[in-house]
Amino acid sequence: MSRRASIWRWQLIFVSTTVAIAVLVAALKPTIFATPLFTAGLALSVLTTAVVLVLPWDRIPPAGILAVPMIDICAIGLTTQAPDIRLGFLWVIPITWIATYYSMIAVFGGIALITAFLFTVANQTGLISDVVLRVLITAFGLGFLGTTIRIGVRRSRASRRLLRRRSEQIDRVARRAETHERRVTQIIDALDTALAAVGEDGAILKANDAYRRLYGLDADGLALPALAVEYDDREGESIPVEGTVLARAARGEHLAGERVWLYGADGEWRALEVDAQPIASDADQGAVMLVKIDDVTARLAAAEERRLMSAILTHELRNPLTAIVGHVDLLLERDDLPARAADQLGVVAGAAERMQDLVTTALDVSRPRPRVLSEPVDLHALVQASVSSFLPTATANRLRVDLAGETTLLIYGDAFRLRQVIDNLLSNAVKYTAAGGSILISLGVADDARAEVVVEDTGTGMAPADVEQLFQPYFRGERAERSGVPGTGLGLVAVRDIVTAHHGDIDVSSRLGEGTRMRVLLPRRPERNDA
Repeated sequence: MSRRASIWRWQLIFVSTTVAIAVLVAALKPTIFATPLFTAGLALSVLTTAVVLVLPWDRIPPAGILAVPMIDICAIGLTTQAPDIRLGFLWVIPITWIATYYSMIAVFGGIALITAFLFTVANQTGLISDVVLRVLITAFGLGFLGTTIRIGVRRSRASRRLLRRRSEQIDRVARRAETHERRVTQIIDALDTALAAVGEDGAILKANDAYRRLYGLDADGLALPALAVEYDDREGESIPVEGTVLARAARGEHLAGERVWLYGADGEWRALEVDAQPIASDADQGAVMLVKIDDVTARLAAAEERRLMSAILTHELRNPLTAIVGHVDLLLERDDLPARAADQLGVVAGAAERMQDLVTTALDVSRPRPRVLSEPVDLHALVQASVSSFLPTATANRLRVDLAGETTLLIYGDAFRLRQVIDNLLSNAVKYTAAGGSILISLGVADDARAEVVVEDTGTGMAPADVEQLFQPYFRGERAERSGVPGTGLGLVAVRDIVTAHHGDIDVSSRLGEGTRMRVLLPRRPERNDA
């Protein structure tokens, strides 16, 4: 189809030019049509065009196609017989056609045909020297034109071939680079070590599967902050946003084997060893830090198990050692004991006493420190830390979060467990409130003098039947299931257990389409049976 279109295009350019000239001649000098050869040339060009439009050019070899511009040369040669009209300039069109698609031999063949017409058919009135001069000028001009076009075409085709090869090379390089990147990604994702590349703005540029699993991120790196919270110690204080691993790495801090505790979305504690160091980056990308995180929970658990086993063994060794020392003392009190036996028993007693000292020391070292579960806790500071953790996600979802009420509200309890309560309530409010909604956290003192924390949202709300079952394990309301928001139905069960352990109460009020209000009441004085 492309060959046929090319032939049509060249022939239509030629015949349209010829017809336009014929129209001008008819309008300005109609007597020219009295010249038979001029009329024959016009008729030949029109007839050739009609034949070109009907022939199946896809089946005709290139040599056959060459006949078309040669016939056009003949048609132009016939029209040059008309007096006072110089139509020889039209030979430029077929010569250009031939030079574009054929060799210089074909170009010289066309020029030879033109020369023959100039000598035999064209108007040759005047001196023979004028005719020769006219022939030579035309031949040299068309030869120069054909040569120039042919050289340009060859260079253009060579450039096209070069560009095609370069394009193919670039495509191959791009495919190899893409394959290499996929292979590297697969290798990195197969590692148990969590890896993440962090930019200066704190954004995660790249993370492997281990990192996403550890921090509860999805494939796009989006998740609520509460899915995994960093702590300075197991059940210790939560780390503020500016002190998290990613924030410190974004500031360019070098970390080496730093210990961080992570409380994951699955409710499990994980001990992490964190390293952060700069890696190569583009000039316009800014500094990039590589964060490497090893989950050492199993290693610490094994060390703790060894410690406990050591404590058990040392404890169990004390009884037989006490028996040895006691019986040796009894033997040494006998009067009929030989002197040599008394000396030997003295050696045994000394060794047993040293063993007792070693066992006592080991037992004291391995004995765990008791944990204080009733300690002063500022609820405002606790809630403020939780709000700071959720604020980026709430802002991204176009949610308004406000904290109102008491600026200091002191109670006694377990700060870690109470932070779990606040995080769960705030997490639910963020998850089930549509964009443009609002969340209000209020702190105050209830009528019965207990501390009051209220989390109120303008979310989807719940039906009364769902509210009644809200604290049952694994229960999720129908609207929650339809929303597609992930959940296990265990978060509020844990909230209720923690509040109950603090001798507090929690109540819920909710209406479909209007929102939910969660109120937690906690005693402000320590209870004797806190645990």
